Amino acid sequence: MKTLLFPAIAIVLCLSVLYSCKSDKKATEANTVVYDSISVAKVYHLDGDSTKPSCSLKIKYLYPAQYANAEILSKLQSELNFALLEEDKYEKLSPADAVNQYMDDYIENYKNDAKEQFPDWEESGDPNDYFSYYKTLDTKVFFDKSGITSYQISAMDYKGGANSSTTYKNIVIDLAAGNTLHEQDIFIADYQETLNVLLKKKIMTQYKGKNSEELIEIGFWGIEDLSSNNNFLVDDKGITYIFNPGESSVPSLGETRVLFEYEEILHILKKDSPIAVFF
Repeated sequence: MKTLLFPAIAIVLCLSVLYSCKSDKKATEANTVVYDSISVAKVYHLDGDSTKPSCSLKIKYLYPAQYANAEILSKLQSELNFALLEEDKYEKLSPADAVNQYMDDYIENYKNDAKEQFPDWEESGDPNDYFSYYKTLDTKVFFDKSGITSYQISAMDYKGGANSSTTYKNIVIDLAAGNTLHEQDIFIADYQETLNVLLKKKIMTQYKGKNSEELIEIGFWGIEDLSSNNNFLVDDKGITYIFNPGESSVPSLGETRVLFEYEEILHILKKDSPIAVFF
């Protein structure tokens, strides 16, 4: 019996080591998407007069340019075109054409706004900047391994006066299908209530608040009603939620980032989701 037992244990141990090595390799394997970038900037002054109000647009677009699967590549470009430029009409264009068309549309929209919203700007006595628009779109690949890509778009948008905003939009893509992943794709059914409780606890810990009242004093509002917003990033360590300035707190606090390491939320994660390789 003993002579049979030791070889059996040895086999199990070897298989365990081999499985562990295989899993680790899979969980850290770089994706093979090749990215290129478009960087453009344009300024337009009303009537082509540099003394008049203007609109200024800067775009840095990191886009997938090459991938072995042409169909998936096309889907990726469409997904990111729409996420960046936020209209269906840019979705099926090439990244370069989409950006060029967007810049032309941005200027035309500014011209229309100028006619409708501040036709008498010259008599107002306000500085030109008060009637000028500025927008910056920036992109980066946050994580790109094991068939999962986490992509982030940051946007600064100023539309005269005190009308400015900064937002972060996160897109997690499953390269196997070329689809954007949503909460329902990675969490079990009825996850929402549990996740919301964990989010509140995390925010309280991060901002050293003992209760909701203390968080309100810091600048959060409606913390009791805080809910996950599907705006998350994924990497091999965990899931990071981002709440944009003004979304759940005063804009002066900036964005709120909440990281859940996988061990903290295993009980609400699907075991067969596209990100399961990481936990």
